[in-house]
Amino acid sequence: MNPSADAVLRLVEAVDMAAGRFAEIEDRLLADTGFSSARMRVAGVLEAAGAARTTPQIARSLGLSRQAVQRLADDLVERGLAAWSDNPDHRRAHLLGLTEEGREAHGQALRRKGLWAEAMAEGLTPAWLAVATELLELMSRRSSLKKR
Repeated sequence: MNPSADAVLRLVEAVDMAAGRFAEIEDRLLADTGFSSARMRVAGVLEAAGAARTTPQIARSLGLSRQAVQRLADDLVERGLAAWSDNPDHRRAHLLGLTEEGREAHGQALRRKGLWAEAMAEGLTPAWLAVATELLELMSRRSSLKKR
């Protein structure tokens, strides 16, 4: 294997480890808000859309299976952070939207994450972080396996 390919594998492993660690930290940081790292992802899609979405729409935007998002959506509803509503465009595909309580809790969770990010950013330059972000985005776009 060439040195660049070996470096890619090491980077992928480091990203995987970091993602697991960051999700663990986020889960602990947000536990009393009703959100977890996974629930935050669903809420983020709803907030970004500014409107309720179907489970398949959320799943596509997150790159997750519909079943995985359905479990998260049901969990958000059970916690009172989201609610189902009728979909005028489709009888069976209900729309998921954040409740007022969910929007407030999501805002609180984002503020906590912001404080955590400020602590993490100490000693790191915006330029360095921009390069890391650009590299990861590029690798993500290239990540589909191509037939040889």
